Amino acid sequence: MIGIDAGSAAIKWFDGEKFGTGLKEGKSFITGVSSKTVFVKKSFYPVCRGSQLRKMILNDVSADTGVEAENLTISFCPVRKEKKGCEFLIFIEKKETIDSLDRSLKESSVITVDIIGAATAAAILYGEEDLTIVDFGASKTAILSLKAGKLKEVEIFRAGFPFLKKNRTFLEERLVPRLEGRVVIVGGGALDSEFMNILKEYVQSLEIPEIEIFGKETPLYFNAFGLYHFRKASCKAAFKEFSLFSSEFFIKHRSALITGGAIIFAATILFTVSQFFAYIHEKKNYELISKEYKKVVGKVLQEKVLVPEIQVSQKLSKLKKLKSFLLLDKPSILFSLSGISKSVVEGIKVLKLEGSAVSESFRISGYANEEKSLKVFTDNLSKYFEKVNTDKVKKVTRGIQFSISVSGVKSGV
Repeated sequence: MIGIDAGSAAIKWFDGEKFGTGLKEGKSFITGVSSKTVFVKKSFYPVCRGSQLRKMILNDVSADTGVEAENLTISFCPVRKEKKGCEFLIFIEKKETIDSLDRSLKESSVITVDIIGAATAAAILYGEEDLTIVDFGASKTAILSLKAGKLKEVEIFRAGFPFLKKNRTFLEERLVPRLEGRVVIVGGGALDSEFMNILKEYVQSLEIPEIEIFGKETPLYFNAFGLYHFRKASCKAAFKEFSLFSSEFFIKHRSALITGGAIIFAATILFTVSQFFAYIHEKKNYELISKEYKKVVGKVLQEKVLVPEIQVSQKLSKLKKLKSFLLLDKPSILFSLSGISKSVVEGIKVLKLEGSAVSESFRISGYANEEKSLKVFTDNLSKYFEKVNTDKVKKVTRGIQFSISVSGVKSGV
């Protein structure tokens, strides 16, 4: 078994003895997809397990986002259980992202979220302590809250530590207030001394874990270590489950599977009357829940609901415009702002920035001390945007007045 952290620019792996970067040859992988593109939500359902639970969650997510169910993949785990049902932590990703990762790894056994590895590693190292784990990656920051060693809350920001170093306001207002209690820092940001010095100005008590096998590189391989121990995870949220009858596994455990099959067959023959009545009881409960579910869906759709799966899908087809409104297929506006911020050099003063996140186009106005500074600024913008047009250049008393239009954020930047 090999734990693979595919959640950053460099893929990291750990096989229990060795570790490294890049794709690792092997047969059985526990892979964590990048949480920077994953959406997280919490929801309560009247059932805690069963084949219908996944359909209920998927339909709810599809209705909330306006994206058709067949284009989404979900994973989830319970975080709170009550008599009336369970509260779930739900992770949402585009199906094409999971399918693409599955094809590239070929033999991947399980695909989950990279932060599940972080939560698992924390539970192994710190036991049942209450912790706040912060994964500062190059392009995302994930904040995890663990209570008694179990994952309870997750919040993801599409802003990595390079962005946070230059944007202290975002760091102060959005992230620092969430860093309470015992705070453990992992990810690439934990190894950036400049960033850690900035962070310590706001949070005095910070811990960077160190596992003997990884040494000072522990923050980089923290998630891969946890993914390798996925079987110990309290939250086993997986987009792709383990395949029992994969050739290698079946051959290796053939005797155990045959014995287990014989036991199951014998148990089926010895099915008792009490178990039968328990089944009848559960069936009645399900029918009651299904009836209430149809009533609630009917109120939302304002029509009588007989087949929710079909009627909800038909209703959603009329609301496809919501998909573009929510910008689910658009990059975060932080990518655009980050690209502009990184392009600014000495001698450039930006006075005005206006634009639209929908069209991914912005107009930048300001002053340059000299033509050389303006040229470097324009060249830098070309690294982050598909189109860069200089609309206005005028020599004035303060230097060179300019107005530049940019549009189309480049992918992979």
